[in-house]
Amino acid sequence: MKIYLFLAACTLMVVSAIITSGGPAQNNPAPGQQRKDDRAEFESQFPITDVNKPGPTDPASHAKWKAKSKKYKAIGIPVTEAAGQITFHTEWDIGFEALPVDKSDLVVIGEVTDAQAYLTEGKDWVYSEFTIRVDEVLKNTSKVTVSQGSSLIAERDGGGVRFPSGRKTIQYIVGQGMPRTGRRYVLFLTRDDQQQSTHILTGYELRAGKVFPLDTPGGGQTPAATMYKEADETSFLSDLRSAIANSK
Repeated sequence: MKIYLFLAACTLMVVSAIITSGGPAQNNPAPGQQRKDDRAEFESQFPITDVNKPGPTDPASHAKWKAKSKKYKAIGIPVTEAAGQITFHTEWDIGFEALPVDKSDLVVIGEVTDAQAYLTEGKDWVYSEFTIRVDEVLKNTSKVTVSQGSSLIAERDGGGVRFPSGRKTIQYIVGQGMPRTGRRYVLFLTRDDQQQSTHILTGYELRAGKVFPLDTPGGGQTPAATMYKEADETSFLSDLRSAIANSK
């Protein structure tokens, strides 16, 4: 992914969030309680791993984990209990399109059936892997065989780390959300054959006949973030199929 070309030069901001507790009033939570609820809702999207959890034991998975640890070593920082939140500001969303068909190797509709976070060997980066049960393949120009009913694993930077005290540190790239287990999405994916990994470029949740963007490019103000926000699912999928048919 192109993101790795500029992550080393990105502006890094570490935020330790301090929440002031407050007692809720009926139908009108106190400001401190509201902030606490908002933070809990935000953090609930991230898969969590324990800080002392060992790497994968399966030889193939362990080799991939070692490779990812090496790749991320140059751009990560220590994931500590005191950090609270580790946020990366990058330029991933500049010029981002609402339907990035040409930038995607795969476009699928499917349900997320599992989500796992992984802390690298040097404990300086967190990434998450999502298992997707594929309902429909809309585009596939990759070397990976994907069909209806099959499963694929897609990766995204970020995730949570739990410490023995029970406290958590969340790492994420600003503007990029995480798919949630049990929900249905259209996902735009890229393939890294060298790393043998598939990455989430962006996506849309399909829920109750409506469309909800996974990401918020430009702080949620760009056409990519607003064009299909709460749009009709049928109209959205029609536009997407047309875009794929007319893609390069």
